[in-house]
Amino acid sequence: MLAQYTRIPLRALLLAGLVASATATAATAAAPAASKGVSASYTSCEQRAHGAIEQAACISQEKTRQDQRLNRVYKQLQARLDAPRKAKLVAAQRAWLTSRELDGRLEAVLYDDSQPGNLQGSQTDMLRLSARADQLQRYLDLLD
Repeated sequence: MLAQYTRIPLRALLLAGLVASATATAATAAAPAASKGVSASYTSCEQRAHGAIEQAACISQEKTRQDQRLNRVYKQLQARLDAPRKAKLVAAQRAWLTSRELDGRLEAVLYDDSQPGNLQGSQTDMLRLSARADQLQRYLDLLD
């Protein structure tokens, strides 16, 4: 009964999986506004940017904004929690910082050391900051 089915070589299946994965990754990378916290200034800057240097400047400025937003929301959340919950928040934030650092190290070896690779790594880190700020904001919103 199995003889009637065409056999697909494992190599072809692996290649198809890699292509699908690369396509999904490219689609994700092409949509930096996935985080609701990414500023309109960043989107506008990216649309006006000509070349890698201007793109890097846009990412750098947004990274600063997202880091400040993350710190602001974290402090607001901390102020609203009692001691046991605050300790859990601090532990979770430390774990996130460790994860961010480890992800950054991994990405440093996955992305090549070209301008596009460096831009992708910086943008990914900026989006990571924004996503964490979004997550902490959702926690803060739960308390209202």
